[in-house]
Order: sequence, then structure tokens, then C-alpha cells
Amino acid sequence: MIPKDHSVLSLPETVYRGLRTAILNGVYPPGQMLRQEDIARRLGVSRVPLREALARLEAEGLVVLHPRRGYAVLSLDPREIGEVFALRARIEEHMAAVATAERSDEDIAQARVLRRQMANAATAGLAAAESWFELHIRFHDVLLGLPDRPVIHRIVNGLQRMVEPYIRVESRLTGDLDQAEAEHDRLLEGFIAGDAAGVAALTREHVDHTAARLLDGLEQWRS
Repeated sequence: MIPKDHSVLSLPETVYRGLRTAILNGVYPPGQMLRQEDIARRLGVSRVPLREALARLEAEGLVVLHPRRGYAVLSLDPREIGEVFALRARIEEHMAAVATAERSDEDIAQARVLRRQMANAATAGLAAAESWFELHIRFHDVLLGLPDRPVIHRIVNGLQRMVEPYIRVESRLTGDLDQAEAEHDRLLEGFIAGDAAGVAALTREHVDHTAARLLDGLEQWRS
């Protein structure tokens, strides 16, 4: 049930955030139908704010609306997942080169802080998994220069959201962040040094490695 104190967030915003977190954390796995009556009862709210939340999640690409059936969590097959990552690799490789060449001292300082916080969250294990994922997104946003480019930001974040539930499932199954964390250190080093070509190549490699781990993990999970 959602707490009654909504002094900070409105009820629709609270419902949206709660449902979004539940989807990303696998409470509602890919492909599952979202029965509004059951969810509203579980959250202790009416269906009005829930419908608003679902509409926002549909716009983000996390859920899909099936005629006469209702909303379901987005489900992608391995081919579609691979295609999303291929698009991400092309876009993020380019943006990483641009952002590294144009980085400011403030960007470097922000990236350092986020990387340190990510490392702390990674050592804390599953207890800090949610924090690590949020920091991870913010870290890459800085390295891609997305805060200053709202249009590209929406495109990249849309692609990220499509596969984020799968990445979280894979991470929970394996608990292995060692390769990803080592790559994050190399990305930060290149970003600080202003090595645009190097960071671009590392970014593509990082996205490709993430896709490979995810697809391998899903294959093992389903077998």
C-alpha cells in the first residue's frame, strides 16, 4: 500500500513511480498482463491515478496497450533485444566522442562523484542494487553529454528503458558486476583524459558486452 503522506509527491506521481520501480525490479516481469483492479487494490488507490501512471509508462515504452485486453509489461524476444542494443551502440558511440571532446571541468567532477558512488553501491551488493542502477544511468548520461541534449536524451533513455528490466533480471541472477565496473573505470579515465576516440570505442564495447551478458543470461534462465 502507498503511504498516505503525499506532501512531497502527488498521488499520480507516487503511483507512477511505484509501478515503474515494480516493473524494473521484476515484480511484474516482461509480458505479464497488468490487471488494474488487482494493482489498484494492492497499492490502495483508485483506478484513476493508476490509469494516468499506465499511460505515462506506455509513452516511455515500458508497457504496451493491447486492444480489448489491457496493459502488459513490454516483452522483447532475443532478436529485438539485440537490435535495441545495436542501435544503442551506434548512438552512444557517437555521443561519447562528442561529449568527451566537449567535456567541462564540471562534467569531470560530476562523473568522478557518480563513479565513486557506483563503486560503493556495487560493494554493498543486492541491498544497494536500486541505487546502483540509478547512479549507473546518471553516470552514462554525463559521459554521453545527454543533460545538455534533451532530444538525444529522450531517444537514448527510451532505448535504455526497453531493455532495463531484462538487465536487472540478469544482474539479480548472476550478481556479477565485475566486468561492467572495470569498464566504467576505463571509461572515466578516458573521459578525464579527453580521449574522444578511445571513449567512443570503449562505449561501443561496453554496450556490446552488456548485450552479450544479457542474452547469455536469458538463454540460461529460460533453459
